[in-house]
Amino acid sequence: MKKQFLLLCALFLMNVLSHAQEREYIVTKSKDTIYGSVTRGTKIFNPAEVKLKFKDEAGNESVIDPAEVKTIRSLNGVDGDSFISTIHDQWFVKRIVDGRIKIYKFMDVALLFISKDDSEITSAEFGGFSPRSKGHAQIKELIKDNPEISMEFDTMKGSEKNILYIINKYNEVEKILPPVN
Repeated sequence: MKKQFLLLCALFLMNVLSHAQEREYIVTKSKDTIYGSVTRGTKIFNPAEVKLKFKDEAGNESVIDPAEVKTIRSLNGVDGDSFISTIHDQWFVKRIVDGRIKIYKFMDVALLFISKDDSEITSAEFGGFSPRSKGHAQIKELIKDNPEISMEFDTMKGSEKNILYIINKYNEVEKILPPVN
């Protein structure tokens, strides 16, 4: 009984320490990493537009300029435990699917974006008001290097739900397979 209690205490302590070591940060376009805290707000004259504020470890506060930031790591904000990137140096997008193929969502409207192998983030042709055929064609191009998943996807409609399912499946398989040289 005492061994079980000690093991349980050790596991709890390891969990607390691993979370304590995680910190919020921003990575700038010049690849500097600045630690601090991230908060989310809206613009006074356009409440639908999201702005992010940053307070560095020295206590200096500033509004985050999307043109200067590559990635934001947020842990406790409105968006929870998340990674936020920028697109076109103007807007923030939250990563909603991670892996070889990443999917991002605008933080202030329901538009989706996509990238593969950490390429430039581009507009996604699925979700919202996009025709299913466009979404299917766009995703088919991204997964064509995996014939099995590509064939499965051919049996499905190009709905947002099916696309998210197939991308998550693709990412899981790609995580398991060794890289192709």
